[in-house]
Amino acid sequence: MAIKKDKRVKPKLSMEHELLRPSDIWSRDGFIEKVRFEGGIMPGADGERLVFDNCVFKDMSFANSDWRGAEFVDVLFQTCDFSNVQMENVMFHRCEIVASKLTGADMANSNIGHLLMKECDARYANFNFSKMKEVEFTECNLEDSDFYECDFKQVRFEKCKLDDANFSETDLDGVDLSNNTYERIEVTVPKIAGCIVSTEQALGFARALGLTVKDE
Repeated sequence: MAIKKDKRVKPKLSMEHELLRPSDIWSRDGFIEKVRFEGGIMPGADGERLVFDNCVFKDMSFANSDWRGAEFVDVLFQTCDFSNVQMENVMFHRCEIVASKLTGADMANSNIGHLLMKECDARYANFNFSKMKEVEFTECNLEDSDFYECDFKQVRFEKCKLDDANFSETDLDGVDLSNNTYERIEVTVPKIAGCIVSTEQALGFARALGLTVKDE
């Protein structure tokens, strides 16, 4: 099967951004653009539908806060903390999340397009029922993460840790797992047709299906 060329679009960021304090987001009537946040704690949206356009977050903590329904367009996150954040129904479009912590982050039922997540710790993260298009996970720890019944379109995993990740009910046709590491992952057998794996991984799938692999 031919692998389609990467069509992910990178964030379109301005050369200059206004430096804004996290507490000042409420003065922007829910729409924040061309702003940089650096070093601090982001107050939870708590049900407010905030939209961030053309923004940069560096060394910011969203940990244990509520950002459900927020929208991020053309946004760069660097060394941020999303631990245990509530981000269900969030939207990411043309965003990058780099060297950040997302352990236990709940991003279920989200709409995620043209996203790069690189060198992140996303153990126990929840992406269940999310729609993902042109999304790339590179050198991330995704152990024990949940991708249950996701809609994948051109989703890539590059050199990630996937042990005990859950892909049940997610169609993995065209998804290349061959250069990722795992001993066990959860999949739905009819939906792994077309998934690309290494020889060792294929043997692991065979054993999980109850087959006895016999060397000649």
